[in-house]
Amino acid sequence: MHDNDDRDPAWGPLPVRPAPLRWLLLFPLTLVFLPMWWVLWLVLAVVFYGAATVAEVIVYVVPRAENGAVRVLDATLGRVPFVPLWCVSPLALVREGDTAYYRARVVRRIEKQTQRVETSASRREYHRDLELGAHYFRGVGAGYVLSVASERGWNLHPVLRSHPRRRLRLRHNGRPRPVTRY
Repeated sequence: MHDNDDRDPAWGPLPVRPAPLRWLLLFPLTLVFLPMWWVLWLVLAVVFYGAATVAEVIVYVVPRAENGAVRVLDATLGRVPFVPLWCVSPLALVREGDTAYYRARVVRRIEKQTQRVETSASRREYHRDLELGAHYFRGVGAGYVLSVASERGWNLHPVLRSHPRRRLRLRHNGRPRPVTRY
């Protein structure tokens, strides 16, 4: 399934990008292409919501088509990120190579999602899935994310594949953690 060998460099931190590359190439490209990406995202949203209204008319005629229409909308617009993986924020450029920042960021995100899973009354499936892009754990690596997440009941997703250099897809086991008092 997924190979998480501690000696595998793919699970370690990504190399620090040189400062000229970050500030002279990545940041200007983000400033130019990110607004165009957002316009494209809004156009896709309008198109898909327009298609959803047409699908809603079809649902009134064919009663069982509703589940398919909802799944199509979720599978398309739900998978297009509003902030793409290639985007580099000014904060990420400044914090490049700062391991403590990335550790705190990973722990905060996993804790927040874990609390959401454990306090959800309906145990919704979408709360149990967590997808982290490489920009989220760049300074600490996918191995650190997996070790922190496994302590809180997260494992690699059994169906969706993870790539330690691009994206981790995790799934919570759905059981609350035991309360430990110090």
